[in-house]
Formats: sequence, C-alpha cells, structure tokens
Amino acid sequence: MKDQYQTISEQYSHARKDDVTNFLETPSVQSALGDVAGASAVDYACGTGHYSRLLKRLGARNVLGVDLSPAMIETARQEENEKSLGIVYKVADAATMAVFGSFDVATAVFLFNYAEDEQTLNRMFQSVAANIKPDARLVAVVPNPDFINGRRDTLPYGFFLEEIGKGPMHLRVRMTFVGAEEFSIEFTQWSRFAYDSALEQAGFADVQWTPFAVSQQGIERYGEEFWKAILDNPKSIVLSARRKAV
Repeated sequence: MKDQYQTISEQYSHARKDDVTNFLETPSVQSALGDVAGASAVDYACGTGHYSRLLKRLGARNVLGVDLSPAMIETARQEENEKSLGIVYKVADAATMAVFGSFDVATAVFLFNYAEDEQTLNRMFQSVAANIKPDARLVAVVPNPDFINGRRDTLPYGFFLEEIGKGPMHLRVRMTFVGAEEFSIEFTQWSRFAYDSALEQAGFADVQWTPFAVSQQGIERYGEEFWKAILDNPKSIVLSARRKAV
C-alpha cells in the first residue's frame, strides 16, 4: 500500500488528538473492547500509537503496534521512549499477510479503508485472522458505509469529506483537515457487503456494527447540540467480529 503519511505524520498525529477522537471514537472503541486485562493484543494501523497505549492502559499484557508508515512508527517509538509502557512497534504492511504471533485481540482503527481494491481488503482481513487465536476478537473502526459525503456538516469538528471516485462496492473519498495547516488524505469507503464478504472469507463470525456514542465528558464540555450533526450523519463506525474456532 502507498504510505500517505511520510510527509504529514506530525500534522496527522496532531489532528488525531481532536474532540471526535477523544469524546466519540476512543470511548466507543474502549466500550467495544470490553475487558482486555491480561490479554495479548496487536494494534493494526497503529499510527503514532494512540490505541496501542489505550490497550496497555486497559491492562493488556503485551501489545504490538503495526503500521505501514515508518514516520508514524518512529513517532510512536519516540513516545514509548519518553513514557515507556512496554509496547513494541513494527513497520509492516497488513496487506502482505505477515504473521507476527497469536494474539487474544486485534484492533484496526482505520486500516481497511486503505485497501484500494477487494483483493487487498480480503488480504487485510486474512492477515488479521492469521495473527489472532480462534475465538479471538477484532475491533475495528471503519468509515461508515452509509455516510453521506459532500455536506460539509463535519466542518465544526475540523474536517470535511468529498467523494472523488466510485466503484460497485466502494467510494473513494478525500478527507481534508482544516485549521492552521490544511492537509488531506484519501481512502476507500467500502460498502457493508464488501466488509461482510471479506469477513466471511477470512473466517470471522458474529459481526457487529456499533455506532459511536458521545462520552459524558464530551457532552459536559460542548453540550448535546454540538454533537448532533456527526451523530445524524456518522463519519465512522465500530466494526467488530470474532474469529471462528477451527
């Protein structure tokens, strides 16, 4: 896969510390994860390590963070050096189906949206399956297949999205972060059918789609009205599944 983050890793890392990440995405992922105390975990598309660190703070015994981007991994390692939690980070492409171990849980926050075709999407899910134990869980965050692009109703949250291409089971989307330094990334908004098909082929079951929920802290800070637009037209959603027992 193409590394879009080689030149924008710092800007993206800063953007990922926004209110949506803190008050919507992170608590929703944490809720979906449940109890991971003592578990071994692999964090795909770990970026600068946000969810790798969350897994450790939730009590995971050991955590491996994997990302395609050397720049992202370098930033994650720098933070680990400054505030050591015992996390290991590795540069690797999830689409190559490399095996890193046999883990109890996998997270994949904005991994599958970087598959540019169905074959790559299938390989990504197969790669995750190859690295987790039977009955282990995958908790992912993906672009909401039902998101309506082009409204710019996400501008209050610091970004907007626009459709730049279309296929039978996907849209190509450009996401532009606004602020002091405006920059963009591109990704694929896959259909539910594409995800369901890839999950089935990779041997996953018990698929769940869980909308984000605003944390109490987010409501207390901004009020309920602030969150209405992004809850009415959610940009992202939690996708979770269990690897079938052999």
